[in-house]
Amino acid sequence: MAARRFDVIVAGGGPAGSVMAWDLARRGVAVLLLERARFPREKVCGDYVEPRGLRILDMMGCLGPLEASDRLPITESSMYVEGECRYRGAIPFYDGTNGLPPHGYIVPRDVLDNALLQAAAAAGARIEQETSVTDARLGAAGVEIESRRGTKRARRRAALGVGADGVNSVMARSAGLLVDDERYIAVARRAYATGIDADVGEAVFWFDRSLFPGYGWMFPMAGGRVNVGIGVLAETRRRLDLQVPALFEGFMAGLRMRHPRAGGLELSSTPIGGIVKTYGGAGPNHFDGGVLIGDAGSFVDPMTGEGITPAMESALLAGPVLAAALDAGRFDTHQLSAFERAFRAYFDPAMLFLDVLAATLRNPYLAGPWLTALARGSEVAQADASFASTSGSFFGGLDVRPRGIMAQVWLRVVSDIMLAWPRSVGAVVGRKPARSAIGDLLGWQTGWWRSVAADPVWHARWMMDVQRKWLHLLPSMLNPRPDPRSGGLVRDGAGGRARRTASRPIARPG
Repeated sequence: MAARRFDVIVAGGGPAGSVMAWDLARRGVAVLLLERARFPREKVCGDYVEPRGLRILDMMGCLGPLEASDRLPITESSMYVEGECRYRGAIPFYDGTNGLPPHGYIVPRDVLDNALLQAAAAAGARIEQETSVTDARLGAAGVEIESRRGTKRARRRAALGVGADGVNSVMARSAGLLVDDERYIAVARRAYATGIDADVGEAVFWFDRSLFPGYGWMFPMAGGRVNVGIGVLAETRRRLDLQVPALFEGFMAGLRMRHPRAGGLELSSTPIGGIVKTYGGAGPNHFDGGVLIGDAGSFVDPMTGEGITPAMESALLAGPVLAAALDAGRFDTHQLSAFERAFRAYFDPAMLFLDVLAATLRNPYLAGPWLTALARGSEVAQADASFASTSGSFFGGLDVRPRGIMAQVWLRVVSDIMLAWPRSVGAVVGRKPARSAIGDLLGWQTGWWRSVAADPVWHARWMMDVQRKWLHLLPSMLNPRPDPRSGGLVRDGAGGRARRTASRPIARPG
């Protein structure tokens, strides 16, 4: 076993690993980052960096150089349901509160990840690219990491190891914490395209039965270039024998036909696929000798699949825990359990609610009723800014308030039912089609019994899973508290702790 040269070895150089290495190096920790690829490199992702993520980039000194290139601020969104646009307008929760910018950016991962890796190197981290972690021996006395670069193999010792090596994490597997539950795995396919008419900072979300419970997206960049992709639940893909490339082609055809500026859309890159693991599958994420962050720890939004900002946040939450362990000279699971307490306190209030919603939507036989509800909710949001800001925050919002969302939704449901009879009478008199609450109930009943008939065992397990998650969430619904993620994370000084705060506003375009 080689002599120890590093305090911490980080496996993986994506957003989580690079932010982790940057944070530790700034604290004076001797840190080695091992990355299997040579940057810059492509990564399957929507490339969306939302306001909380932009502030972290600003804190690291990366945002200015990224903004020096032509970046298109994302300030608007549109919701397409079954090919029809049901909402288009300003993103209601990008309002600049808590010192956050009122926009997001689409930053391709070959650009973003390279910038973050260079920031880690500039802070003093040792970076070795084209080096794959092949095995890890983990323990309270320290870790030993085996790696390979070409034909050369090496072993390194450190006090602590960090798994930031993605969904197939070697570190997670070595710790016995690798998540393989398809309920929490989404399969994605993404490409870049050109030919969009005019540069408009509008994020497009596309929902239809073929993708349910997933969705498609079109995220714009400057110069008529867009990131287009789809994500579907791995469980649904297997059960319904879905072919993701065919779903992607259907989505692209729908965009060209239905979106007013996408008629000339043409792919400029080969579509590539990947997977993400969402927060519902997140375990303790700590073990004797280290922690898991980013995709390796399932730090991905259960509803949107967005993982860039949660990955960086997970690293900033882990930094003080690892620094305290080094100071104490203790690397056991009990010492490192402070990481679980930190990330649960920060992520759980919003993420557990989003996980409940994602679990409820897992049943593909209820796609019709759910899409009908989404269409109506989008139409209400178009006319009611308060409703849009509160209930819409479950899909990319910055301040998820479960009780407020449920109150808004149930208020609208009750109102819809009470007005069903007057609407029906008015439709008969005016000879116009009516939205019928009875028809909606029949839709739910039909989908429900189709699910039971198709696979009664799966249906029963799904029901129990949803009920269990709702019961787990209920105490926080009865005693609500603000979403800790609403203001994001910043860090105090070169060696300070990550904290939640309303930081200074960062530079804003225009």
